[in-house]
Amino acid sequence: MKDEIVDEVRRYRSEVLQSHDWDIEKMVRALMDKQGSRGHRVVTLEKKIPQQGVAPNAYPLRGQA
Repeated sequence: MKDEIVDEVRRYRSEVLQSHDWDIEKMVRALMDKQGSRGHRVVTLEKKIPQQGVAPNAYPLRGQA
C-alpha cells in the first residue's frame, strides 16, 4: 500500500538534505538560523553529561535526588 503523505515527506526530506550536501548537522544549523531570522525563539539546551555507572533512563533513589 502506497501512502502519498509519507512519499511526499520523504521526497521533501531528500531534497532538503541534498541541498545541504547530505550533512544533517549543516541542515539543522541552517534551519535554526532560518527559524531565528523569522523572529521565533530558538532554544539551545545544555549538553547533559552522563553519570558513570547509571543507566541513562534510571530514576534516582529516594533521598538521593
